[in-house]
Amino acid sequence: MIIRRVCIGMLVAAAWFLGLCYMSGYMLFIVLLLMCCACQYEFYNMMRRSGYPLSRNYGMVMGVVWLIACYAYPPYAAHELPVGHQFETLVLCALTFFLLLRVLFDSRITKPVEHIGVTLLGFFYLPFMLSFFIRLAQWGASGMFEMPCARGGVYLASYVAAVVKFGDIGGFTFGTLIGRHKMFPRISPKKSWEGLLGGILFSMAASLLMIWAVRRFSWLPQCPLRELGVLHAMALGLVLALVGALGDLVESMFKRASGFKDSSGLLHESGGILDMFDSLVFTPAALYFYLAWFIGQAVCA
Repeated sequence: MIIRRVCIGMLVAAAWFLGLCYMSGYMLFIVLLLMCCACQYEFYNMMRRSGYPLSRNYGMVMGVVWLIACYAYPPYAAHELPVGHQFETLVLCALTFFLLLRVLFDSRITKPVEHIGVTLLGFFYLPFMLSFFIRLAQWGASGMFEMPCARGGVYLASYVAAVVKFGDIGGFTFGTLIGRHKMFPRISPKKSWEGLLGGILFSMAASLLMIWAVRRFSWLPQCPLRELGVLHAMALGLVLALVGALGDLVESMFKRASGFKDSSGLLHESGGILDMFDSLVFTPAALYFYLAWFIGQAVCA
């Protein structure tokens, strides 16, 4: 069982890494869009089956519009696209305003506060947070609808995915083999402190390896990771492992509140798409702001 789960995790991580590295820009965007839609759809279905009112279709439209807007206006090209961040703010305001109007004029909605709250939660929890994958992949973009062919940003996106998924594998392996001390039994009884330690060690090892590779081999894409030393590599591995573990716990909290073991049965014993990507929800944003704040690289200017 352990070997099978680890093999599945390795295959998914390898497929994701190869896709990020070799897909064309627009195909990569479509894959990210479909992944976000699948996760959001499972979340809304989970909430709906547990009795929470929501606007699933409108929430899905909000997610698609937001992701297209992010793809259309790379923030790094703000000097050439002066509406950059203002455009994103306009999109957010408009999407929220039209949701409020939809609820206002629909007499069938008897719990407007819960209806709006759960719909917005599904939007901000998934498409909004996962849109930072697009932001990372757009590093170095200079125009609309662009993921540069130099692929430095794509390496950033593949880096965060690899570090987090290797952390998942380490957490599962250590937790299964030597896990004794429960970390958060109220939310996830199977999570252990030993598993968290294993996840941190695996994530730090993956971070060190990928940053060493991008510094060592000139044929790998130019990106901010080339400027990082060992301490930053270890710190990033630690940060991404912890944020990934918290992302896993957040989804477990939603599942426990809804009374479901998995977000869906699409992947059989591995659960659903959201179960597979829950640890990746918050980590792209963590890397994005880590680089912006601590490395002195203006990746979001």
